[in-house]
Amino acid sequence: MESEDDRAEEITGVFLHRLPEDTWWWSDEMFRLLGYEADAVTPTAKLLRGHVHAEDQARLDSALEHGRNTGLPFSCYLRVVGETDAERSVVLVGDGRSGDDGEVVVLRGFAVDVTSSVRQEARRAADSDIDRARVSQQDIDLARGVLMGLYGVDADVAMRVLRRHSQYANVKLRTLARSVCEAAPTAPGRPQHDLHQRISSVLYPDRD
Repeated sequence: MESEDDRAEEITGVFLHRLPEDTWWWSDEMFRLLGYEADAVTPTAKLLRGHVHAEDQARLDSALEHGRNTGLPFSCYLRVVGETDAERSVVLVGDGRSGDDGEVVVLRGFAVDVTSSVRQEARRAADSDIDRARVSQQDIDLARGVLMGLYGVDADVAMRVLRRHSQYANVKLRTLARSVCEAAPTAPGRPQHDLHQRISSVLYPDRD
């Protein structure tokens, strides 16, 4: 079971970028990840980029551009310096949603703080043993594998995305994992490249 200290250290923000209006929405955690109080500033791509280490800005630009142009899943590792905090290591994952004309109209995803991953590895292993007694580990492991393959991230980041969305959507982790597993298989005659759309329909709340 996660302690209050664990939850305080693990920040997973949610972001949404509506391309036609060029407007961004950030969850409270996204603001906190960058060192702001919720809604203290207006979210923009420029503001986000300004908090990314100069050597990593091109990586962020490339990932977001990939999402805007293709709508396909993207991910990148970034060093982020908050308004008041020290440098953090962050994994950004997301994908796009297309409109009726096929053009990408929304980018949505998660920013996962992985700064303390190494230090907390032993603790997470212990938590995992406890979690096995509480949830269907098979469904969770399968769902985590789907996200690892879809976004190209490691097991820890995939698990954090599952947990964060479970909390955000008020859905049990076991239920969310089972939904991801059920959406993953490709039916006969259905294109495999639709996988990310099926998983996105499970992961992201409809905020349009």
